[in-house]
Amino acid sequence: MKKALALILALALSLSLFGCSPAEAPEDSPNAGGDGTQAAAGAFVGNESDEYYMVSFLSGIDYWKHCFEGMEDAGNALGVTTKYTGQTDSDVAGQVAVLEQVIAQSPKGIAVTCVNSTALADTINSAKEQGISVVCFDSDSPTSDRSSYLSTGNSEAGRIAAEYLVPLCGGEGKIAVLYTVGAENSESRVQGFEAWCAENAPGIEIVKVNDAGDTTAATDNMSAALQANDDLVGLFCVDGIAGTAGPTAVAESGKDLRVLAFDVDTTVLDKVKNGEIDATVAQGMYNMGFWSMMFLYTEANGLSAKALPQNVDTGVTIVTKENVDEYYPK
Repeated sequence: MKKALALILALALSLSLFGCSPAEAPEDSPNAGGDGTQAAAGAFVGNESDEYYMVSFLSGIDYWKHCFEGMEDAGNALGVTTKYTGQTDSDVAGQVAVLEQVIAQSPKGIAVTCVNSTALADTINSAKEQGISVVCFDSDSPTSDRSSYLSTGNSEAGRIAAEYLVPLCGGEGKIAVLYTVGAENSESRVQGFEAWCAENAPGIEIVKVNDAGDTTAATDNMSAALQANDDLVGLFCVDGIAGTAGPTAVAESGKDLRVLAFDVDTTVLDKVKNGEIDATVAQGMYNMGFWSMMFLYTEANGLSAKALPQNVDTGVTIVTKENVDEYYPK
């Protein structure tokens, strides 16, 4: 389903960005006409020797595997080569070094998720100066010259989470939100959740619980909240840490709550599959990779007279028993 949606959106993008006129192409392009233009029919026929990279941090986690799957599928459809690399941990200098190594390979384009919002800006700008297309996904470098940023619209994700969870809880009562207080993405999700409840379910009382960015602390804090609020009817685990710790605390309490997690760690998916929790919110990881590749190809090959959109919300999906198998890493 997610692949079909991405392909449909790709067709829509090609129509909206490129219209019906031929796009300019290098005179030596295999698809170029005698006048230096590229026929519209061949605009999305790439060259296998053209390389596009995805660069990450914490490079071994499953999250990026889903992202690269989307990029790889788009690259295969276009006929270009895609490669994945990244820093194995969250060391800023390490990711800068990896990105510099990729730039030295002179690829056509790079999709990068940034471990730090400012530290990679100069390196990204260096790539752009060398004619390499760069987009950011999931984690931005807003002060750089990157061409676009593709990510989850966190406030909207929170609204979608509330729209799913609140009816399961009967539309009233106390719902706990477990999250890393102060983290921008989590705070935005909570704000979206609260806004939806204020507009649609004023009978909902929200109990905020800090997961402190640590699984043990999150489990302990959620256990304390369960003891202090015997009438909780639901739990929204707003981030990945909460998605692991929250259900554990609920199970240990012996209480029957409706639980919605966030992200698609294998542990969380297993809990959805066995019915321990109701569902989880999956970010548009595949779409981040797919659209990153499409945007890089578009810019690198001069296929649009217009600039790429600065910010793109790649959406979320509610993962239940019915579609959970699709989200296990391959």
